[in-house]
Amino acid sequence: MKTLTKYLKFWSVRLFFLLIIGLIAFGGYFYSVPQINAGNVILINPFYNQSENIPTWLYEVDYFIFIFLVTSVLIIFMILYYNANKSKEEKIDKEHMITFVEKIFFFLYPVEEYNEKQKKNQLNGIKKDLTNDHSKQLFLNTLRKIHAQTTGLVSEKTAYLSKEINYTNFIRANLYSPYFSDNLFALKVIGDFQLKGYEKHILKLTKRKNGVLHSEAIVTLLKLKIYDNLLFLIDINMELSIWDLNIIIKTVQELNILNIDYLSLIQSETAEISALGIILVRLRNKSDFKSEIKLKIGSANPLVSEEACITYCYLANCVEEYAYLIEIFNIVSEKSQSTIISKIATTQDKTVSVKFLNFVVNNQPFSQKVEAIRLLLDLDINVISEFRNSENLVIRQSCYQVLDINL
Repeated sequence: MKTLTKYLKFWSVRLFFLLIIGLIAFGGYFYSVPQINAGNVILINPFYNQSENIPTWLYEVDYFIFIFLVTSVLIIFMILYYNANKSKEEKIDKEHMITFVEKIFFFLYPVEEYNEKQKKNQLNGIKKDLTNDHSKQLFLNTLRKIHAQTTGLVSEKTAYLSKEINYTNFIRANLYSPYFSDNLFALKVIGDFQLKGYEKHILKLTKRKNGVLHSEAIVTLLKLKIYDNLLFLIDINMELSIWDLNIIIKTVQELNILNIDYLSLIQSETAEISALGIILVRLRNKSDFKSEIKLKIGSANPLVSEEACITYCYLANCVEEYAYLIEIFNIVSEKSQSTIISKIATTQDKTVSVKFLNFVVNNQPFSQKVEAIRLLLDLDINVISEFRNSENLVIRQSCYQVLDINL
């Protein structure tokens, strides 16, 4: 019933504005004709005699001036109403928040442990303040934030309190609501309290065009730990933005999700999902997937290719792998090249490192020259004098910049 009410409100506002637009269009036509016949109904234009001898463009201007004046009055009225309503809501919110925080605090940190009767009285006292949907949202949001930031007994009490308020229908109504803010509220509550039974609809929300709602739906599914292998990203053929990738990675790390199907993610035909799998392999140092990562270097998708190269650098630990990185150096992205430079400088074979870094100094752009010289300071300081006296002006400048930084 609550969901139906929300949809009626949602569409009634839009129908109202459509009606206004229709009336304006009808008024423009009606103003230009003497009368309109609709069956047995005749609508006579009382202003027609005044406007029939006026040029068409002029009475159209008159009409739109009239519309402008009426619209201006309506807008002023709406602004005044909005400001008054906002002030009233802020006052009510402040009063509710003081009440909620106080009652939640006494419930979570009682002077003496409550018996069942006292618990019931406390809950009834809270329920009396939940007089409308807005107050319920305020209460659950407050409780959710406390729950998300606490552990142990306090977290258990907040979970118990949220269940005893009997929020199920209210959360469902908000999740299915046509309003974005309601959806977002429901997702946050479902995710933080790990409420089950809403997964199918949340999966649908992941396909919404609204970026914030789309990302929050993904995070909620991760928090529920039902799809913790992340295969749902592949199953629903989800397109991910860079923002989504960052959000997923952050959530996976915070929740310490371990049951990830890395191989399926890496081999996904969707470039962003493949890149996600590669990044997660790097963050978890999963060297078992080194060969699969290597195959992705040189991928047609720049993001996949770059992340694969960077990840392979992090995982490389033998002479053959270092040699491969040197071999592909000239064909990878600038970011990947910087990672390779840093990696080769850490090899145990000092001869290989010095030779490669010398190559970088003599052949690469200024920023990479500077980085290579900086690394050579720790490996072979004798070459610095050679660069400082080089005939190549850019090499000399790179050397002076590193020496100035290190002085």
